[in-house]
Amino acid sequence: MEQIAFIGTYDKKDLILNIAKVLTECGLKVLVVDATLMQRLKYIVPKISNNSITYISEYLGIDVALGFINLNGIAQYLGNASNIPYDYVIIDTDNIQTMNSFMVDKSKKIYVVTSYEQYELRRTIELLKYYNRPIEVTKVVFSADLENNQEEYFNKLLSETPVILKKDIVEYADTTQDRKVTLQNQLMGDLSLYHYSSTYKDSLEYHTSLLAEGRAEQSIIRRIIRKK
Repeated sequence: MEQIAFIGTYDKKDLILNIAKVLTECGLKVLVVDATLMQRLKYIVPKISNNSITYISEYLGIDVALGFINLNGIAQYLGNASNIPYDYVIIDTDNIQTMNSFMVDKSKKIYVVTSYEQYELRRTIELLKYYNRPIEVTKVVFSADLENNQEEYFNKLLSETPVILKKDIVEYADTTQDRKVTLQNQLMGDLSLYHYSSTYKDSLEYHTSLLAEGRAEQSIIRRIIRKK
């Protein structure tokens, strides 16, 4: 099992679900853990029981865990305290509490996801300053206008934290078309990738390939993302 962390106040749920969809169609078993303050996925993923505070539910072939505060709780829920039977456990977090309880700094890969909106930038920097030792992260930026001065500003803020930036950068163009597709998917209870812009699909392919790191061939990832 490899733990992958997505850090930041940016709403990452749709991105994570899209990546998880591609990975599952590559034959990998994925668990998405919503460890954010708002727990937005509980309004998308069907609840098993009205009395359930913590539960794992299936959404379009992806298992989603809600209400858990650490991996031990997930393992106990699954009835196997020594093993979590997934290829990838993807943690979505936007707060220090779950960053700590899920030991995000020990993750195989850590993605810092943000737009260039000031609240998201500065809140994300605040989260990263929590660590008192260097951690390697990959920067993921959503922006309608990917300008150098914005990137330089973000890099300056990151330099005030203990993070070590990996050379790989993932950039998503925040377009009206892609937002419409995401909203349509939410409305229809779907994870169709076909109608996203070619730039979004290129970024998603690159991002998923980075995450999978050889466990799924890029040609297969590309075919899954582009199929109708």
